[in-house]
Amino acid sequence: MLKGAKLCENCFLNLEACLVIAERPSFFVFRRNASSLHKPCLEWPREDSKIVSSLMRIEDYWKNLTTSVPFSKANVKKKYILPMFPYPSGLLHMGHMRVYTISDVLARYYSLNDYNVIHPIGWDAFGLPAENAARERGINPAEWTYSNIETMRNQLLNGGMIFNWDLELCTCEPDYYRWTQWLFSRLYSHHLAQHLFSEVNWDPADGTVLAEEQIDANGCSWRSGVPAEKRKLKQWHIMTTKYAKRLSDGLKKLEQWEDVADIQSNWIGKCDVWRFMLPLKDKDSDESFEETFDLRIRSPLDLASARMLIIRTGHQLFKDCTKDEESRLLTLKAYNFVTKSDMPIVWVANDPTTKEYFMNNRIANQNFEFDVALAKKYNIDLSPIVTDYTTTDILEMSQKNNYGGYETSEKLMDWVVSRQRKWGTPIPVLFDANDRNTIVTVSDEDLPVLRQTVENSGKVKCSRLPSGFGIRESDTLDTFFDSCWYYLRYLDVKNNKELISLEKTRQLPVDVYVGGIEHAAVHMFFARFISYFLHDIGMLENPEPFDRLLPQGIVRGKTFIRIDNGQYLKEEDVEKREKNYIAKESGALVKVIFEKMSKSKHNGVDPIDLLNAQGIDLTRLQLVASGSPRSPINWDCQDLRGIKRWLNRVSGLVNEYIKQRQSKSTFSSCNCSQETEEYLRKTCNSAIRHVSAVLGVLFNHCGAFTRLSEFTNDLKAIDKSLYGNSKQFERCLHALVIMSQVFIPNVASELWSALCTVPALDKAVRIENAHIWQQKWPVPDSDTDTEFMIKALRVSCGRVPAPRSIIEGCTAEEALKLARESYHCSFFELLDKAGHVPISYEVEEHKGFF
Repeated sequence: MLKGAKLCENCFLNLEACLVIAERPSFFVFRRNASSLHKPCLEWPREDSKIVSSLMRIEDYWKNLTTSVPFSKANVKKKYILPMFPYPSGLLHMGHMRVYTISDVLARYYSLNDYNVIHPIGWDAFGLPAENAARERGINPAEWTYSNIETMRNQLLNGGMIFNWDLELCTCEPDYYRWTQWLFSRLYSHHLAQHLFSEVNWDPADGTVLAEEQIDANGCSWRSGVPAEKRKLKQWHIMTTKYAKRLSDGLKKLEQWEDVADIQSNWIGKCDVWRFMLPLKDKDSDESFEETFDLRIRSPLDLASARMLIIRTGHQLFKDCTKDEESRLLTLKAYNFVTKSDMPIVWVANDPTTKEYFMNNRIANQNFEFDVALAKKYNIDLSPIVTDYTTTDILEMSQKNNYGGYETSEKLMDWVVSRQRKWGTPIPVLFDANDRNTIVTVSDEDLPVLRQTVENSGKVKCSRLPSGFGIRESDTLDTFFDSCWYYLRYLDVKNNKELISLEKTRQLPVDVYVGGIEHAAVHMFFARFISYFLHDIGMLENPEPFDRLLPQGIVRGKTFIRIDNGQYLKEEDVEKREKNYIAKESGALVKVIFEKMSKSKHNGVDPIDLLNAQGIDLTRLQLVASGSPRSPINWDCQDLRGIKRWLNRVSGLVNEYIKQRQSKSTFSSCNCSQETEEYLRKTCNSAIRHVSAVLGVLFNHCGAFTRLSEFTNDLKAIDKSLYGNSKQFERCLHALVIMSQVFIPNVASELWSALCTVPALDKAVRIENAHIWQQKWPVPDSDTDTEFMIKALRVSCGRVPAPRSIIEGCTAEEALKLARESYHCSFFELLDKAGHVPISYEVEEHKGFF
């Protein structure tokens, strides 16, 4: 639990007794004296230069310092690195380890490049798992949740990641969900949160409504796995469909999003129809229903001549039919506000026309024989009604009377946020005690509405309601609503006057979001919707919340499957005989593959066991070296030989340098030839340039590590007698150790501390008496080459070296001319042959790197 949190006795779901007095622990902000350089852990130089055997000793010595490096700087430049928002399940898995290692590497890199880095962490803490676990254990869900948070926080600390712990937040704390409720109230006041009767997905196992986004391709619940049922209930809807067109168009401007933009665009669907919500009535009695008819059509003018609606199987108004039934006239009719008449609704089993259906319905057309015959069968008049309404007239009428009238997606549904559970954010509304259709939101000064208040309140006095009394909403908000704005609160977590101050919004957008590709369609869409809304009401300058995305691939585990029956086996139940794997008990042949880690497949790896066995740096290196962040990786704990060999090579270079420098003065003359010095200079410039570009631009951590390995090999090939006598070798070695710290913070700290025990040939290679994390990321010489890269339609089209003096500072027009005429001639020749002409272009420059 959070330090200082106190649980009340005998409270199972009266959870605010636990939350409202929870205090933020003092150790969220790490403090230390960073001004003095620590001595190395080991004695240097070493008789055995191999460092791998001492990794755990080094880690124990350095990890308290390397996990508390301050990112904040008094600098106008900022980098907001946002890793995925974890649910406090109680245990980290390898997916967590990978995503937070990826974001941590970037955070360290940008900090060394003198950015004020924001790298926060928090907890997406509400939800059904906590409520179900609490029931099973007979405890309060807050107790279960906070205990898990404490465990996972310690696991993250032991994992070697650095976060801005002073920005830590938790969605189940009242000082957070107060603003979640405030946000809901603002959506309600702008008619974007509506209490509507509609068909919803019901999870019979968990007893709650699920959004469309929480139903898988097989129609099953995302959590319980059971088939979802269709029920008609009055629920709170967030009208995301009103923003669908803008959100879809906005994706076209996010060139850095690449495949993520495509995923979200496909999920939104084509936005080329107009939506109208038509009132429904009983066909005979004219009694009005709360449910509406969701009509989407190509042109609003189609409503002016609409006389009949046709639906097909799958529409929410359709129940069931007999085997031979071809059509049926429904007992409902829809009101056409343009013609001021009612439209019968007919279900058909098969439709031979090519007319488009949206949401499984369409308007009948008097020019289609099938439609005319159908109307005649049920004695419906399809003759056109003459009106002189324009498109503008129809849209104005629909918007004035809340009938819709906006361009949207062909398929996107509104976001249903009502959940029938207790462990969630209470929805801050009051229903009139005598009429549940009369609703007001809770006043801002009365927020947050606590769960305990909802359960025990009964009738509430409210002068804004006709009866003078209100009844609180018992449903809670979908957890996606809690997490759609957390990235904003990180920036102003202690503000008790507003969701985020204007000053703090200047730290937006998020520069890099790191998370699974599965977040592309749902979480990222909702976050963008909220950001657009807050932009519209004047709170945010930029509607887009995220600049660049770095989706990471899954971690796959070694999996053992019996060939004869497909049974998954534990590794300890399998043995290798010659070239084959055999099940010990049955002798059956076993195939070995890599699949997504899962308890049921017995292929999961506990990251804490891994960290205890091989330490932080080896684990980080293995995660990085196994593949680029976007690629899935196969996890094999035994494949460490290459990583260990590299560590030993780097320590060997450092060890030999120290041996030679111990007996020499600070300004010993260089015995290297000019040719060797120039070679080393070019080698250093090339390595710095490539590592910087690959890591800071392409976000290819694996590629950056590979280039460091190549750099190490280049230095290893130099005559050993020159290690302590070459200024350029000294520069290379210092640059290698500084850059390697983003991957191996503990080993790099030890190597740096060892380097600083001997005098340098050139004092410019380091900031004296300063830790490695206080150094600057190395930069190439001003007279060297830089990377001149070109991308078209989000695809890399090559990179070539070019002189910094020519490239840096170019305008977009000058860069295009240089690319066409000097450095990327072949690419532009191909464009010319294909008849393509660049119509827009821009320059992105990182001085010294690309």
